[in-house]
Amino acid sequence: MNRYHKHVRKCALFALLFTAALSGCASVPGPASAITINSDPQGAELIVSGRHVGTTPVHVVLDKVFPRHWTGRIKSDIGPGFAFYRRLAIVTVKKTGCKPYTRQLTGKNLRHDFTVTLRCGPQYLPQPPVLPQAAPAAAPLPATTVKQRLRELLDLKDEGLITDKEYHEQQERILDQL
Repeated sequence: MNRYHKHVRKCALFALLFTAALSGCASVPGPASAITINSDPQGAELIVSGRHVGTTPVHVVLDKVFPRHWTGRIKSDIGPGFAFYRRLAIVTVKKTGCKPYTRQLTGKNLRHDFTVTLRCGPQYLPQPPVLPQAAPAAAPLPATTVKQRLRELLDLKDEGLITDKEYHEQQERILDQL
C-alpha cells in the first residue's frame, strides 16, 4: 500500500471516530431545565423561599422557580471558596393533617424529579382555637356618695395634688350628676 492510501485510510478513520464521538455527545443529557416535585399524599402546597408555587404534583421550570444567584457557604459545602453561583432555596411542602416538610435545596438536589413523603395523622391536624374563658364579673365598686366624693376632691386640693382650677372643674362635674 502506498503512502497516499495510508493517508486516506487514516483520514477516513479519523472522520468516523469524530462522527461517532459527536453523536455520542449529543445523546448525553445535560442538566435538567425542569423537574416535577410530587408528594405522598398528593395535593400538598409547595412553597419555595416563601413563595407559593403550586399544588403537588408540580412541574417547575428551574430558572423561574429556583434561579441561580450568588450565595455564601452553607453547611453542606465541601472544598475551598466562600461564594458560589448556584440554585439555593428553602422548600416547604405542607398539607392539612400532615407534618410540614422543609428542606434547603441546592442545584445538586434539583437534577431529578423527586417525591416528598409527608407524615400524616390526627396529631398533625390544626387544633381548634382555645377561646379565653370569660373573666368572672368584677364585684361592683361600692357606691360613693356625692358628699364622699367632694371630701376626697377637697383632700386632693389641700394636699396640693390638684390646682384650684381643677378642683372647681371636678366639683362642678360631681354636682352636675345630681
